[in-house]
Amino acid sequence: MASATNLIIPFILGCLVGGGLGWYLALNSRSDNKRRLIMDLENQLDQARQSRADYEAEVSEHFAQTADLLHKLTDDYRAVYTHLAKGADQLCGDQVSISAAALSAPDDTSGDQTHWAEVAQPLDYAPKKPDEQGQLSETFGLDRSNTTPA
Repeated sequence: MASATNLIIPFILGCLVGGGLGWYLALNSRSDNKRRLIMDLENQLDQARQSRADYEAEVSEHFAQTADLLHKLTDDYRAVYTHLAKGADQLCGDQVSISAAALSAPDDTSGDQTHWAEVAQPLDYAPKKPDEQGQLSETFGLDRSNTTPA
């Protein structure tokens, strides 16, 4: 009996020590995986933020350059028109009449917008006839005659 006890006690102690050591290593390796996962996610988030910031900067730069190019294009068209108008005035004399307002640059500070047409805001629904319901009505298209009260 003593020899069996001598074998069982070290076996149980070995299992307890091995189990405790395995449990400790499993917890540490899991937390390392979690830390590594958190670090990877934080890196991906930082890269996404940087990518978005770069994209926004590119878009801003693109539209700023587009505005400059359109301004230059407008000036070039005005210069071509002025050149043609002056040439027509010199070469054709009184046969062609060009207004002085067309040759000058537009005055942006005047605020005169009389040439704009009066435009009504577009409707988001179809106008109804006087005896019908509109499409935004809650009962539009519902047949209430076949329903029974609950």
